[in-house]
Amino acid sequence: MERQGDLLSADSPGTDMSFGVEVHVHQLLLQKGVRVPEVIFYENHHEAFGMSVMLVREIPGSLVGDDLSMGEFERVLREAGKQLAVINQVPVEGFGWVRRGRNEGARNLVGEKNGIGDFIAEHLTEDLHFLSGNLLSIAEAARIQDILKLGASLMSRHESRLVHGDFDDSHIFQQFGKYKGIIDFGEIQGNSPLYDLGHYKLHDGQRYSGFKALSEGYQEVESLTAEDLLEIELWALWIGVRRLGIVGRRSSGKYVEILLQAVRREMGIIQGRL
Repeated sequence: MERQGDLLSADSPGTDMSFGVEVHVHQLLLQKGVRVPEVIFYENHHEAFGMSVMLVREIPGSLVGDDLSMGEFERVLREAGKQLAVINQVPVEGFGWVRRGRNEGARNLVGEKNGIGDFIAEHLTEDLHFLSGNLLSIAEAARIQDILKLGASLMSRHESRLVHGDFDDSHIFQQFGKYKGIIDFGEIQGNSPLYDLGHYKLHDGQRYSGFKALSEGYQEVESLTAEDLLEIELWALWIGVRRLGIVGRRSSGKYVEILLQAVRREMGIIQGRL
């Protein structure tokens, strides 16, 4: 994760991992006109630290929504949506987490899985089993399973594209009401190009409501059909279940309650469309 607010920011992916692929993604996106932090130093294996090191220049400003009027907020989100669409055009070989091993080719964007079906199904049964009778009712868990089974063909129809993987308004920066950039590419994946919009949709309203403006900006670059909009809701539901499967095992705090509300909201939206 890139920490913003200092002139420079550094992080480490772990002793057996490398920032090489992430450095390549930053450089590639900058070439495409996407405002992301500039990498000013990278070493695959720093002898003193015993791990990979990346240093980036900060993006000026603060998180979107801070001290903005509604008009300014929506303009920033539209600009972010246009840039997100460019990010989501970058091809990836395979699906799931982009491989970051120290010996991986720095310019190869390769997902861990050959097919998106494997990615979707990997934790789904286990997560729904845990949630059933704990955080969700047995009937709710069964309905989610049916919804995602029916929606699998929509979620699986795209070639793999680069996704931010954790996209919400906490990764969008603005300054004086003007869009400044997107940060934190620590969770990049190969996935459906609509995954990021689904992730944002799941968390929309947690701080501010910006999905409408974000998607309007996105559509200035990539049009969204009725099927695309339904797929976005399906990804929001799937991501909500995956997140609940992770954080629900660890705690029962506010975020869990927010996710539960969002998952139930998405179920209601999708049931009226499938």
